[in-house]
Amino acid sequence: MLLVSCETGKKKVILAQPPVAQPPQPAPPEPVLPLPPPPSGTLLELYLAKTHFNFPDELIRRSEAKFLEGERNLKAGFTGRAKRDFDESLDILLRSGLLIGEEEKLEKQYESLIDRIFAYELNALKEGDGFREEQVEAAPIDEIIVGEIPQDIDPRVRQLAEEVVRKTPRDIPLALNDTVLRFIHYFMKRGRKSLEVGMQRAGRYRPMIARILAEEGAPQDLIYLCQAESGYRPLALSRAKCKGLWQFAVSRGKEYGLRQNWWIDERSDPGKSTRAAARHLKDLHAQFGDWLLAMAAYNTGPGNVERAVARTGYANYWELVRRGTLHPQTVDYIPIIIAIAIISKDPGRFGFEVAPDPPLEFEAVPLSSPIDLRLVAESCDLNLALVQELNPHVRRLTTPRNDPEFRLYLPRGIKNSFFEQIASIPEERRVSWRLHRVEEGEMLATIASKYRTTASAIAEANNLQASEKLRIGEKLIIPVTARKGGPTAVAGDSSRIRYTVQRGDTVAGVAREFGVTITQLRKWNGLRSSSKLTVGQVLTLYAGEVTQPAPKASPKVASATAKKGTITPKTPAGTEKQQTRVVHKVKKGDNLSSIASSYKTTVAALRQWNNLPVRYTLRIGDQLTIFTTR
Repeated sequence: MLLVSCETGKKKVILAQPPVAQPPQPAPPEPVLPLPPPPSGTLLELYLAKTHFNFPDELIRRSEAKFLEGERNLKAGFTGRAKRDFDESLDILLRSGLLIGEEEKLEKQYESLIDRIFAYELNALKEGDGFREEQVEAAPIDEIIVGEIPQDIDPRVRQLAEEVVRKTPRDIPLALNDTVLRFIHYFMKRGRKSLEVGMQRAGRYRPMIARILAEEGAPQDLIYLCQAESGYRPLALSRAKCKGLWQFAVSRGKEYGLRQNWWIDERSDPGKSTRAAARHLKDLHAQFGDWLLAMAAYNTGPGNVERAVARTGYANYWELVRRGTLHPQTVDYIPIIIAIAIISKDPGRFGFEVAPDPPLEFEAVPLSSPIDLRLVAESCDLNLALVQELNPHVRRLTTPRNDPEFRLYLPRGIKNSFFEQIASIPEERRVSWRLHRVEEGEMLATIASKYRTTASAIAEANNLQASEKLRIGEKLIIPVTARKGGPTAVAGDSSRIRYTVQRGDTVAGVAREFGVTITQLRKWNGLRSSSKLTVGQVLTLYAGEVTQPAPKASPKVASATAKKGTITPKTPAGTEKQQTRVVHKVKKGDNLSSIASSYKTTVAALRQWNNLPVRYTLRIGDQLTIFTTR
């Protein structure tokens, strides 16, 4: 598509050129012969020895070639072909008949393919159907239906409005004409509910807006433009795709430094958008010399106002309205703002009794790595809804990656506590993603059980209905976030241990045996200081929060030097289906694949449980934490 010329109506003239010496062409690649099917069992070594055929190297070459073919298809835009190629590159190794874990070269190739394919899949999620975006709201100014504006002017309304304009200070012109009076009447009747909600929400942002307008040298009464545009809703989105408290269009927002990408939309950042709006309105005032014209240009664009002024010769908003040179929406825009300003300056006089919300007191917190907002909420003992309200500019449930300019907003005074709480969680575990390919017969409930999460959590992350039938081969996003504390673990938090209380157990004894504190154990399970354990009670513990050296091996935590094959950790009676933590001590010849096979788990799970980097090399004597279910 990029090669298509914009000048399609012109014929190109191609001049004859002298022949150019062509560089020598590389030799054609050797034909790829089909692999002979290797015999199974113990005859394989004899077969390879006799044929001098390096079977592992050939497998690696073919799997890599298929992966590279997938990359080419992906770059060309053939995503379906690319996915098939990536799957085939793995299948070449898996169908070989060799045990990948026993061949170091094959294991490295397999893990390399997994890492590279997952990176492409994750990037595809970010570019397309990733995590659920924030829920936008209708912009109030779109809800005002001009046909509902009363045409008869109540004399009482005129009298009330004249008293307010005469007695109340103002820093923008508050003209009181029939159009303004009709909108005042509208807000006192049909538009009352919308205006009351705006008056209530104004309490959250008024101090911040007043401060920024003063800092920028803009009139304080411009706050009523904000109320008319959005009703103080940072996620308000108009039919024209303008967004935020001040309803910035995409291009205008970028012009005034409001960043918009997959992760964030600073048009919804209350502080940044207010500063951008104040600067934009000041620029418009400098251009037209009049605040009403500046506000009109804010609505319809400076070019339209410029043309209206040039056509009539009048740099006066009301004269442009009288001469019919402004867009109908802009004709109503200024009267709406003035009507809201007059009522808001003395709401009781117009019959409004609204208690404003308390101001949102927050502080900006720099982050060195991305973090899940759910983890933020739980680390600070906050409601997730409050964290999202303070950070409406974060479009997902995750803060952006590699963004030194990003700031997270938290309630004032808890910044230090927040850093203390998350200090024990490695940066790479504060947020991550998993992809799950749906197999035949799978439902949300069975997938949720596999990842230790809920069907509703997976449905929410993938915009699915809980009862929706899954398609075989469909990729689902599984949100995985390490969590500190709390009795309910986040999906995929493999440090969680569930232990069933046995006869004679005490809170102190269980805490000591698992290497955690009594306070932690009580917090995770909601236990009071006087609570006694009962036989059969299930306790939740988090192995990642050990604050003292773990004790020697016990029936609850089996530590073993595993032989090649299987390990049978001792399990307390009655816990056959409970998860048990096993500590495996690495010995000569062990690798991740062989250990995973011995415990009937996966290399990915071993990496997650032990926070191992992709290229980590096991050393003899390393101790790996493994979770088994009996």
